[in-house]
Amino acid sequence: MPKKMGRKEWYSLIAPKMFKEKIIGETPVGDAKVLIGRRAQVNLVNLIGDLSKYYINLYFRVIDVKEKNAYTEFSGLECMRDYISRFIRYGIKRIDTIQDLTTKDNKKIRVKTIIITSKKIKKSVAVNLKKFVEDGLKEEVTTGRLDEFVEKIIDDTIKKSVIEEGNKIYPIRAFEIRKIETSSK
Repeated sequence: MPKKMGRKEWYSLIAPKMFKEKIIGETPVGDAKVLIGRRAQVNLVNLIGDLSKYYINLYFRVIDVKEKNAYTEFSGLECMRDYISRFIRYGIKRIDTIQDLTTKDNKKIRVKTIIITSKKIKKSVAVNLKKFVEDGLKEEVTTGRLDEFVEKIIDDTIKKSVIEEGNKIYPIRAFEIRKIETSSK
C-alpha cells in the first residue's frame, strides 16, 4: 500500500541569473526536499521570446529551495531531432564531434556538434574540418565561464564564426552545437 502524502504545495521553478531568473514553470510537491536534483525542460522561445530559436530545448536542475521558489542551474541544451534531420540528405557529408571539456569556472561539460557540408568530401578534408571545430570549441570553452559559452550559443556567435572560418577549408552548409551535457554533481 502506498504511503499517503500530506497536502501538496506549488513551487515556482526559477531560471538561473543568465536567464534573468524568470519563472520557467511550477510543480506540485509534498516535501520540498524531493525537489532538489529534479530536472526541468524548457524551450528557448519561452525564455527569450525569439521564435527563430524554436529548435533549442534547455534543461535545468533544481539546486536550492527557499520559501515557495526552487532555484535552478543550467544542466544542458539540446537541438530537436527534427531540426537536425532536415539537413541530412543524400549526397552530403555529416561530421559529428563529441568533446569532454572543462570551463574556466571548473564545470565539466560534454559538447556534441554536427557539421554538414554541401557535397560528399574526401576523408582528409573531413578530418581537417573536424579538427578545426574541436580546436575552436576547446579554445572557446576553456577560456570562458559556462554561462558565457551558453550565451554565445544562443546568440549564434560561435555558429557564425565556425561557418565563416570553416568555409576556408570547405563550404559548410550547416553547423550546430546539437547537445551540451553538464556533469551531475
